[in-house]
Amino acid sequence: MANYKTRATIYEVAKASGFSLATVSRVINRKNNVSEKTKQKVMETIARLGYKPSALAQGLATSKSTNIGLVLPSKNYIYLSNAISGMSDIAKIYGYQTTLFFTKPTREEMNETLERIIMSHVDGVIFFDDVFLEEDFIELSNYKIPMVIIGKNITGENIASIILDYTKALQECIQQHYKFGNEPLYFLHVENPGILMGNIEKAVEEEMKKKGYEKDFHILKITDEYDEAYEEIYEFLKKEKVGFFIAPRDSLSCAVANAALDLNIKIPDDIQILSVINTKYSKIMRPKLSSLSLDMYEIGSIAMRMMTKLLNSSLNQKTYFFTAEIIHRQSSRN
Repeated sequence: MANYKTRATIYEVAKASGFSLATVSRVINRKNNVSEKTKQKVMETIARLGYKPSALAQGLATSKSTNIGLVLPSKNYIYLSNAISGMSDIAKIYGYQTTLFFTKPTREEMNETLERIIMSHVDGVIFFDDVFLEEDFIELSNYKIPMVIIGKNITGENIASIILDYTKALQECIQQHYKFGNEPLYFLHVENPGILMGNIEKAVEEEMKKKGYEKDFHILKITDEYDEAYEEIYEFLKKEKVGFFIAPRDSLSCAVANAALDLNIKIPDDIQILSVINTKYSKIMRPKLSSLSLDMYEIGSIAMRMMTKLLNSSLNQKTYFFTAEIIHRQSSRN
């Protein structure tokens, strides 16, 4: 018997047969609005791939379940807890339950997550995980599943978006940094950073080029775990003792700060540190870390309010903007 990781998914059946997920699902659920030719081809593909739908996957929901799916990264990032709290609190007010779906960056695992969403009978889905592509959301929209997507600008009949804008704040940080000299700027790059963080990295690079500082811009590839990141940065700082470090999260900012302090490098005189994501650790750390701030609880609560309005067809504003603000603490010169 094939294990869960290797079994064929409905997504793969759709791709191999050349039909949409919706069409494949209609065949599986024995719906009448599919031609015999289509049924035959889909069933042949199912047999060839060995696809075996679970008991839950025998049909799409036909009635309301008062259940909202929340799609989140598998990593236990602290900032997500605030967003989840915001979503859950508003869901309770409106009488909805929530189901968590955790994702990983491989295409196979993403496809499995999409299949679980389709077959889970949820009334709507809030995505706070930017590994999914626009084509995935378009495919899901075929099922008339309302979606609120955090971190992307995608809208449609049943799709609303919350856009997170870090660009303006980062531009301001760069401008302020070069008031004090022309020290190199290092953007900490981790494997599989996600679309949002990739866009932020690109925005920083473009701003550096725009200001004529492209020679000062460097990508510093590190491991996305504190202990390993600390060791890598420690070795790097042995050679390079000045610069402005922009880290995706405050855990990595802490790694930079601790490595610098252990090498007697002064913060912010020798190096400056900025965390893109702000959590409580930015304030607990000594020195306190400068960061970009977005109210994740409010983002979560707004996302859930948008979802409830999508569900009752009363949502007029399908795009909502949150703009990050700079919080200057002790790790940057201001």
